[in-house]
Amino acid sequence: MPESNWTDIIQSIGVIAALFFAGLEIRARAREQRFRNYLDGIAGFVQFARLMVEKPQLHALYQYSPKELNKTYEQLTADEKARVHYCDSLIALCETVWLASRQRWIPRDEWMYWKRWAIDLNGSREFRWTLKWVANEYDEQFLDEMKSH
Repeated sequence: MPESNWTDIIQSIGVIAALFFAGLEIRARAREQRFRNYLDGIAGFVQFARLMVEKPQLHALYQYSPKELNKTYEQLTADEKARVHYCDSLIALCETVWLASRQRWIPRDEWMYWKRWAIDLNGSREFRWTLKWVANEYDEQFLDEMKSH
């Protein structure tokens, strides 16, 4: 075999090996990124839990009521506004987790825990009010999941 053929074969093997190891590295980095995304979601949950402890007016979100909150934003009390803004932030974080789950940036089952929390909060009139208030800002499928029982 001429020397140039051996050179071509060795170069081809080198390229294949480099591509193989690059693929392994990309896969490892993707796995690390998914884990970081998962940790970001957990950090958001912890931050919301801390707020719930620090702000007693937020506790009323877990006082479930079938009555609807029939007020405009201006008519809301200061405590109701605090709960509405908490819910607004929570919905935004939930959308981030929902999207990350759909894109497989986090484990698929992670969204189910968040969804269950949102469904529990559907018992709160402020949460339901907030879902209506921000309805035009979010994906329709996401909002349907937030409301489903």
